[in-house]
Amino acid sequence: MSDFKRSTFDRRGVLRMGAAGIAGLTGLPFIQRSAWGETGVEGKTIGFSMSFSNTEWIKQQYAGVVEAAKKYNLKTVIYDANDQPTKQIRDLEDLVVRDVDAILISTYYAEAIRPAIKEINGARIPIIVLSSPLAGDAQFACHLAADTLATARQAGEFYVKKLNGQGNVVQIEGKPGSLINQQRGNGWREVIDATPGIKVVSHIVANYDRTQAIKGMEDALQANAKIDAVYCHNDDMALGAVRAAKEAGRSGSMWFTGYDGLTVEALEAIYKGDLEAVWEYMPFGVEAVDAAVRVLQKKPIPKTISFSSPMITKANVTEWFDPQARTRRVLPSRLQI
Repeated sequence: MSDFKRSTFDRRGVLRMGAAGIAGLTGLPFIQRSAWGETGVEGKTIGFSMSFSNTEWIKQQYAGVVEAAKKYNLKTVIYDANDQPTKQIRDLEDLVVRDVDAILISTYYAEAIRPAIKEINGARIPIIVLSSPLAGDAQFACHLAADTLATARQAGEFYVKKLNGQGNVVQIEGKPGSLINQQRGNGWREVIDATPGIKVVSHIVANYDRTQAIKGMEDALQANAKIDAVYCHNDDMALGAVRAAKEAGRSGSMWFTGYDGLTVEALEAIYKGDLEAVWEYMPFGVEAVDAAVRVLQKKPIPKTISFSSPMITKANVTEWFDPQARTRRVLPSRLQI
């Protein structure tokens, strides 16, 4: 059970400046106020800090936080650091100044934001960590994650089996500084590098960006007459690789996989056969609010909760995708405690 009590934070004197003063110092976050309810946490405020918001995974994480907060009648203060570690530090410090009741953190800069985490811990505000872990001896109430390394090893085994241990493959990775990105690469490479018949003929860094993946795949196609498969660290990059291969007239001679399984576009690509498979990676937004509510209600919650990452293929994609409506099926919270 996590029992966080408040201590005085010396920056809170800034509050005397009023909302306009805070906005001038920190920039305006998105603030949502919901109606009062009877959940036992109504009227409380949760902060949500994200490193950036330009990937579909983060967008769905954001949407999950907002919708779940409405369900519990919580107020939210949400900051986007715009891919700037220094801004994420300021955002987190401002959430302490605002005296929020809990903070949800989605970060790609665990090392860089350590000073802000120390301030949050000093203020004894509970932290819910989404996906990538915090650095060092940071204190947190709950960490929601998936066993990414194990999933990546399973992906490697899938490649070995489908290629019958022989073939040329391309690897397209996301942001190098992201622990999740590193694990998606390391687990897969453990298996692939142990298979002499499979060669990684091109390794591309595309920062989770489709346009960069298209350009990288175009270069890989020009450099390699034979490519059998393309391993991508997210769906957007996989769709970019598919596009490049189609434009080169070579998509029929190779297959592609991704990660996340969030967008209608990616799920439809699986349904149509353009993508061989993706490994689902939950955005954790809904579950993070569920976890924060349990903490605020002083109910017991595990320190770390790990979720599975099932492989989505043409055989099971309709569990996630409605091909008639062309919509992603709404899945309930998977936080089962």
